[in-house]
Amino acid sequence: MTTPSKSRRKIVGRRHLLAAAGATLALPAFHVRAATGGAALVIGNSRYQWEASLPNVKRDAPDMAKHFQALGLKTELVMDAGRDAMRRSIDTFKSTLRGAEFGALYFAGHGAQWVKDSYVVPIDADLSTPNAVDQLIAISDINHGMGGAKHRLMVFDNCRNNPADGWRQLETERAAIIHPDVQLQNAPPPNTLVLFSTAPGRVALDGPAGENSPFCAALMRQLEAPTVDFQAMPPRLRRDLLIATEGRQVMWDRSSYNAPYQIKGATGLSTSSRGSSWGDMSRVVELTNAYAYAQQHDLPLPPGLIAHHPSVHSPDHQKVGAYQFVGRTPAGRVNSLLIVMSVESGKTAECIYASKSEKGTFWRFVTASVDGAKLIYQPRDIGARFTFLWSDANSGTLTEMKETAGRAPTRYGGAGGYSAKFTRLDG
Repeated sequence: MTTPSKSRRKIVGRRHLLAAAGATLALPAFHVRAATGGAALVIGNSRYQWEASLPNVKRDAPDMAKHFQALGLKTELVMDAGRDAMRRSIDTFKSTLRGAEFGALYFAGHGAQWVKDSYVVPIDADLSTPNAVDQLIAISDINHGMGGAKHRLMVFDNCRNNPADGWRQLETERAAIIHPDVQLQNAPPPNTLVLFSTAPGRVALDGPAGENSPFCAALMRQLEAPTVDFQAMPPRLRRDLLIATEGRQVMWDRSSYNAPYQIKGATGLSTSSRGSSWGDMSRVVELTNAYAYAQQHDLPLPPGLIAHHPSVHSPDHQKVGAYQFVGRTPAGRVNSLLIVMSVESGKTAECIYASKSEKGTFWRFVTASVDGAKLIYQPRDIGARFTFLWSDANSGTLTEMKETAGRAPTRYGGAGGYSAKFTRLDG
């Protein structure tokens, strides 16, 4: 993982693995909105047998357990657990939720994404083996059986890439696309909020040594409010995390709350003060016009997004912001949106791309390469390659090139190619 305030090093995906028996944190029970009370399970996997250790997890998990305790939940803390120990803890936790008002689960450690499924990684799993997926615990299995509580919060503070090898990591990232219509069809059970520390196919940052991870710190800040509203939390948390990571980490959520659900917050705690500090607020770019454009053209954008300028002296300063353009698909021309969230060291940029396809509207979080005045990204290994070339601070030309296996790139759209103007909305 990397530290938001420093240059990017080779990323070791946060939350891949685990190794010993669980430890229990005895916490007093407190009624949450009903006499039945509630319960929480916190699993923190820091010392892996086969994968990189995650030092921040040793702080994140106990601190999160204290916050759940302060919310009034009877909380169990399990550290460095193998597959069998994790399953036992999860099964026991599910049985305690029957008839409870509220249930919360938090996992910090290594994670993985295979095809369309997300997994958490026990400390004794070996991800280098061909059958690695069989050693993991599917998030869908954790979700099943938590319906015993009336209200549920599930938090997965782990990477969502494929750690098996380099090409699969890139393949997983490029294939990660969010279709809101499909997401609605697969919504969690009623009164459930599921939080992922990062978007599908992406890694989660650990943050500076000796501090909480950026996501854990941001979540604790939300829980320390006088009143916690689980319906309203995701946009605030997403914004907080983007500021702390300077536009590099986008939280992903699934919620079935259709009305506010409020409980008394974990006031009086100060552990999150050790979390990653916010970036320079003068560099934050609000995306007011981008959201208006997205609403006008029926494009999906997760609420709470911001962009983050590099130094004003950086040659890439002008690239950060939101841009509108007309893209081209097999279905015809479509209004599209590119948000350059951040630019790193003049080499890469983190971007949100929202558009439409034959499958409906979608958004994706992608990493693009930066080459002088150009920004280039390719969502898939074989497919359209997008090149944005700035002619001035507020506009430029987009070119789409189509790549076919075994052939040289051609301009998307056939003879004559396809290009379009893009113009700034925010920034």
